[in-house]
Amino acid sequence: MAYIKLWLTAYINPNRFAGELQKRPAPYWGFIAALQRAMMDSLLLYLPLALMGRIPPERSYLPLISDERYYGALVGIAPIVLLAEWLLAGATMHLILRMSRLRSDIDQILNISGFVALTIGSILLLWDWTWVALGGLSQNGLGISHLIIDIWGIAIAAIAFKRILHVPVWLGVLLNLVGIMVALPMAIMFMRSPL
Repeated sequence: MAYIKLWLTAYINPNRFAGELQKRPAPYWGFIAALQRAMMDSLLLYLPLALMGRIPPERSYLPLISDERYYGALVGIAPIVLLAEWLLAGATMHLILRMSRLRSDIDQILNISGFVALTIGSILLLWDWTWVALGGLSQNGLGISHLIIDIWGIAIAAIAFKRILHVPVWLGVLLNLVGIMVALPMAIMFMRSPL
């Protein structure tokens, strides 16, 4: 119950969320949250798209998987990629803090980024299905809307970085932007839009 309460608190009170997250086992809770987000994408987005026989709008970079089977393949690939992105972004943020001779705690970074991924990923999942229901207006528009929604996640994470790691808000924002940029190549390579 505490896990669900923490997840919901992130939406309505990021400062209290950060205070509560700090008391939770790190990086354990962050891993569970990142895994939950990954499985939600896998089972609630890509599996239904595969069962509907949908084909991704852009071609696959993986020649071993046909375009017709790509959403089905993402059911298994998406959790691996999303967890790898979570670890890579967290490690990069930790490295930047340590190279800047600032206080860092990789466990807390992974806890923060895992829960923020779940918080924002849940909204993105609902948004993607809304986009599909509206007829998939534009693939580029969907990507831009994801970046706009990510601003909310950056704000939640920056507040948590400030409260837990005493990182200035501007640096928390910068770290999260760098985390997104580091994860983006993997997303471009493997993930596909639900249009």
